[in-house]
Amino acid sequence: MIITTNSAARIIGLILLLAIFQVAFFSQVELLGSSMWILPACAAIFGLLGGSLIGATVGFTFGFLGDAMTDGPLGSSCLIFMAVGYLAGTYRERGDFVDRPTVLVACGLATLGANLMLGFYTVIVGFDSSLSPSLVPDLILQTFYGVLLAVPLYALIHRVLRPALIREPATSRRSAGPDHWPDELDPPTGNGPEALR
Repeated sequence: MIITTNSAARIIGLILLLAIFQVAFFSQVELLGSSMWILPACAAIFGLLGGSLIGATVGFTFGFLGDAMTDGPLGSSCLIFMAVGYLAGTYRERGDFVDRPTVLVACGLATLGANLMLGFYTVIVGFDSSLSPSLVPDLILQTFYGVLLAVPLYALIHRVLRPALIREPATSRRSAGPDHWPDELDPPTGNGPEALR
């Protein structure tokens, strides 16, 4: 990802928008007795798009804003989300392609891992007394929602940050197969040599 003044403003705007959506909408909507938690998945998506530095920075910011706007222990999510974004960005920097299954798995693992680590953290610091087995269904539902929302979240973040993203070479895109996502699925246009490939 190429960081310019314009792309930095887009990233900041997305962070604020997604954090507000989390607190004002997703945390208020309960399906099957559990609300949706999109911030870990968003941190993973930023890492997949921008690399480890962007992922870690955005993840830390998501964690700070999430803690500041809720009643949880301040700072509990910062390091967890930073680790989520960093790991997703490290995967991206290895040169692996970001396809649909990768995004779905990354968002599911990010939500599951963040929930587990946050649960252990609250017990360790004494904010919560115990981890109950009754939380397992809620944990499963949260992970499912993370996978379910991965597609629209990725589409939104990718669309807003599209001008700043570094495109892969055409040969690499062709070898990625039909699951390479999303812009690399678009067929070439125009009358030049690229249109004949």
